[in-house]
Amino acid sequence: MSKLYVITGAPGAGKSTLLRHLKDYPFATADFDELPEPDGSLMGVDITSPTASAAWPAYNRLWVKVAGMMLRSGGPVLLLCPLAPEEWAAAAEGIADPPRTAWARLDCTDAERRTRLAARGWASDEVEEAVKDAEELRASVEREFNTGGRSPAEVAAAAADWVSSGSGQRSQ
Repeated sequence: MSKLYVITGAPGAGKSTLLRHLKDYPFATADFDELPEPDGSLMGVDITSPTASAAWPAYNRLWVKVAGMMLRSGGPVLLLCPLAPEEWAAAAEGIADPPRTAWARLDCTDAERRTRLAARGWASDEVEEAVKDAEELRASVEREFNTGGRSPAEVAAAAADWVSSGSGQRSQ
C-alpha cells in the first residue's frame, strides 16, 4: 500500500522552496500553495487571506481528496502543507478510506522565520502569528527537517531519504 508523507510547516519554514528541490526524486510531490493563483485566489476566493478562514476546512478537505487521488499511482506521495495532524484528521472526517499519513515538520528558528517573512513584506502581527503557528507545530509533530544553515538541496535529500525508506510514524 502506498504511503502519504506530509511535511507540515508554518509560514517561512521553506516548504515552497523545498518543493523546487524535490522534482528529481522518484515520488509524487505537491504543495498546498500550488492550487491558488499568484494573487492567492482559488475559484474567486482569496484562500490565503485570514478573511477566507471559513473556506479553509473545505480547502483542507480538497487536499485530502487530492492526496488520495495521487496515491492511486501506487507510489509514495509527499505533500507539503501548513496543517497540523489534527486539522488533517478533521478534514478527512467522513471521507471513505482517507489516506493514512506519516508526519514530519519543516522548521527554522523563530529569528530566521521573522527575517524570511519580513523580507516578503509581512506585517509584524502576521509574522508573530506565524511564529505562534510554528510553536504549535513543534508540539504536535516530532520528526523535524530544519532548514537553518542547510541548503534546500540538503533538506530535500533528507526528506527524500525519509520517504524512500518507507519510515515514519503512521497516524491519521
